[in-house]
Amino acid sequence: MLESVKSWSVIIPGNSKFSERFLHSRGLLAALILVMGLGLSDHVKAETQGVDPNAAVERPEQQQMGAVEQKILLSEIEGYFDKVDTLKARFHQYNMDGTVYLGDVMMDRPGKMRIDYDDPLPFKIIADGTFYIFIDEELQEVSHIPLGLTPASMLLRQPMKLGEELTVLDAARDKGLLHITVAQKDAPDAGSLTFTFSEQPLSLVQWTVVDQQGTVTRVMLENVRTGIDLESDQFYFVNPWQNNNDR
Repeated sequence: MLESVKSWSVIIPGNSKFSERFLHSRGLLAALILVMGLGLSDHVKAETQGVDPNAAVERPEQQQMGAVEQKILLSEIEGYFDKVDTLKARFHQYNMDGTVYLGDVMMDRPGKMRIDYDDPLPFKIIADGTFYIFIDEELQEVSHIPLGLTPASMLLRQPMKLGEELTVLDAARDKGLLHITVAQKDAPDAGSLTFTFSEQPLSLVQWTVVDQQGTVTRVMLENVRTGIDLESDQFYFVNPWQNNNDR
């Protein structure tokens, strides 16, 4: 597995209007490609709900798990992910400034994901199994990032080995929900990812990213469908502006 990104300057080209927009896309990328430490441009209009995403990680009534209970739960979660080869859902992304972004997410595990934000956001994200592709349709710019360099691989890997490839930082139960917090073993200081599951039935309902600066971004899923047929070409991207960018 490739080493995790610690500095985006080594993979995002400089002296570019696009790279500036990319590096200021903290909420967008942190939430859905799970890259720690990246928030959306100020010009983007968004629905404001005044929801504090920290509520997803501050769980005062949580019940910590013992070692045996945690081991059983991690095994159940690994089994859940083993069965989820495809997934499609609507999402609400809650940002620290109170804004909320909506869109659709699809996964074809291992390695493939597509994220479409509702208008007016001009962004799409496609993981094709090799690269994580960030697409800015307004600027007609595209950036390819090796998938292994992004914490998105924590969600898209198959099989998922909790406690081996990922370090389990916390496991707790709270009001019918299970919270499992993990970090990459090769980059423990890069941030954390918390999966939230409903208990009965066991189902992924939310994930929360906390970056190095403590910025919290929460993504809640709704209308989740798994084990469905997805067209493979939805995870394939050809740059329609390639000739323009070469000029």
